[in-house]
Amino acid sequence: MTATKLATTATAASTGTGRPAHLFDASRLWSPADAAVELTVVVPFYNPGAALRPTVERLIASLRAEGVAYEVIAVSDGSTDGSERSLDGLPGVRVVGSPVNQGKGAALHLGFAAAKGAWIGFVDSDGDIDPVHLVEYLRVAQSGGHAGVYADKRHEASASASSSFRKLVSMFYSTLVTMLFVLGMRDTQTGCKVLRRDVLAMLLPRMRERRFAFDLEFFVAAKAAGVDGFVGAPVRLEERVAGSTVTSKAILRTVRDTLVIFARLHLTHQYRPAVTALMAELAATRPQPVPAWDDAMVRAA
Repeated sequence: MTATKLATTATAASTGTGRPAHLFDASRLWSPADAAVELTVVVPFYNPGAALRPTVERLIASLRAEGVAYEVIAVSDGSTDGSERSLDGLPGVRVVGSPVNQGKGAALHLGFAAAKGAWIGFVDSDGDIDPVHLVEYLRVAQSGGHAGVYADKRHEASASASSSFRKLVSMFYSTLVTMLFVLGMRDTQTGCKVLRRDVLAMLLPRMRERRFAFDLEFFVAAKAAGVDGFVGAPVRLEERVAGSTVTSKAILRTVRDTLVIFARLHLTHQYRPAVTALMAELAATRPQPVPAWDDAMVRAA
């Protein structure tokens, strides 16, 4: 099998929002997984340049070495550097293209909507995370019956070659997340995870984040829905091959999006299970009973 291209067909006119109409359509994930695909790996990218093909090649080699039946869905998030052409000829790779840049979260939504595997993972395309971790995480998830396994850069067995600035930003953000959400995990953001298909099918329709806060929103939605069984695993972070995306603008936007997630959780109850939300809505609209007259009330009258 060679790399094939699957362009998104939805246009801005189809939604009136400038966004693909099927961005949040996870209904396909409720269909049975393809028995021939054990793991789908989504690789979102935006102008990664020369880093993309080596990352995907390393991923394919790791999956083949372990005998994992796989598919790779590489999602171009409006890339303009032609990097998707570098994937031509790679076995088991599909390329999905978004016409405009919307962010990592939006790219992941598009990839997940096309996934066929019983397990679905994703890894960053910029070369700082060895995709061999996905095979390790898949085996941990399968053997332990977990809902998912995520890269935890604060695991005692993890190693990082990230810059001091990136480490400082990461520490600040993880502290903020702990204070706001109390998720019981030290690292929500490292871009390498393996998740069970049905868990994604349940949670994706409630999620709205299109950029870097996608990972956080996933775990917040999971906790609100009562979904647990996520396990952190060691990860090795290398120097980035592609340019850094941790800019002051990206940091401020991610903090803003984090506060929006907090508001959704506590003010709009966006992430509650559908049945719970419906019961709460019915309770709020149900007519209140008229208090019964008792003897004391009669005497007072």
